[in-house]
Amino acid sequence: MTLRLRRIDGRWVQTLKTGGGGAGALSRRGEWETPARALRGQGRLDLARLAAAPLDALLARQKRPAVLRPVFRTRVRRAQWVIERAEASVEVALDVGEITGVRARDPSREPICEVELELKKGEPAALIELAFELLDLSGKRTPMLTPAARSKAERGYQLVADSPATSAKASSKVFTDGLTPNTTTSLALRKVVAHGIAILTENVELMLRYGDPECVHQARVALRRVRSAIRLFDREHCDVPPAFADELQWFARALGHARDWDVMTDETLPSLAGSIDAVRAHALIAKAEQRRAHARRRIRSAARSSRYTALILNGERWCMTSPPRAALLAAIAAPTLQRLATKLLQAARLFSALTRERRHRVRIFAKRLRYALDLFAVVLPKQATARYIGVLAELQDALGQLNDASVALSVLPQLSRSAQLKKSVRAWSEARGPERVRDAERNLLKLSTLRTPWK
Repeated sequence: MTLRLRRIDGRWVQTLKTGGGGAGALSRRGEWETPARALRGQGRLDLARLAAAPLDALLARQKRPAVLRPVFRTRVRRAQWVIERAEASVEVALDVGEITGVRARDPSREPICEVELELKKGEPAALIELAFELLDLSGKRTPMLTPAARSKAERGYQLVADSPATSAKASSKVFTDGLTPNTTTSLALRKVVAHGIAILTENVELMLRYGDPECVHQARVALRRVRSAIRLFDREHCDVPPAFADELQWFARALGHARDWDVMTDETLPSLAGSIDAVRAHALIAKAEQRRAHARRRIRSAARSSRYTALILNGERWCMTSPPRAALLAAIAAPTLQRLATKLLQAARLFSALTRERRHRVRIFAKRLRYALDLFAVVLPKQATARYIGVLAELQDALGQLNDASVALSVLPQLSRSAQLKKSVRAWSEARGPERVRDAERNLLKLSTLRTPWK
């Protein structure tokens, strides 16, 4: 909850807001607003006027009496319009200003320059249509518009926090929230896409603000989960627009390029450094940092483009559409999971003799099975599913390490032309490979003999 005291044209207003659902930049929040008292020109909270709000219930749970005090201020100049569209009414607000901490020892501040659309009457689709109209203008007569998931309050609390901003986790729990065995695949897919857009939007916003590589990773995982669900459920005719799926792939590739250089710079090359001389290792890491910086500029450019904004808006618009009739999750779980498991085990036969490309394909199949298990977990027995996922996770770890070594060999020509260095890297890769191959084969054998949770 956020309790806000605001002065507007000389009068004071107090507002309580609660967090709510929504996808990406589209949010639904509870809001209670009443006049506030004024004393010597300053606003004063009057909690009795918020009796209809859930604030009292929150304060009652405190072990000690709660002391409410301000932690940040927002000062904005606002221009406001009301746009009428058929049966919808939308309030458009342009805010320019800044957020500042109130502690004297904390001079932190963050600029604000945003357009907020608030639905006053009608269907939420009207917000999307108006956002597209604004997007058509952005970059021509106005600055480029980028979706923002965090409210001013969330940014304010983060500004004055003692800990740095953290990425939004693309955990399986988030994506299965609200799913039941009787959820249809078409509705399940809309829920998954909505969760994915929300996590993607927040991580991209944090990446642009703070530059944390983990935000790139979590955004990429969110897109993988979304694309995996589309691949699973669109077989049931869940009507995902092909153009939207193509744009998801475009941004996933952009994130993947940036993520590859993060892994190369932070993990692979430091691991390799012990196998080559220090001077050469330092030079390699320096060149990799340059490549990473270039990849980051590319992903930041993509994230600030109208193409990315259109991707988010189109995803939100599709999630608002009525789901067509489709099969229940419980009805398709077993045959779908069996098909994916069979495909994985068949592709992994004679694993030690497979080429790098074939092993990479095994890795892809393992991921698809893992994401499918996460989505169908609501219809499966918990303990058996946890055991199966545990073995699958170990397999993924081994395959991931093999893939990292393979990527190191493939990108090395971009960092150095030294034949001696290439020989050293190959020796390093081959030294690590046999153990990882044995790990993969051991876990593949476990999977093939383990009782599957869908039978």
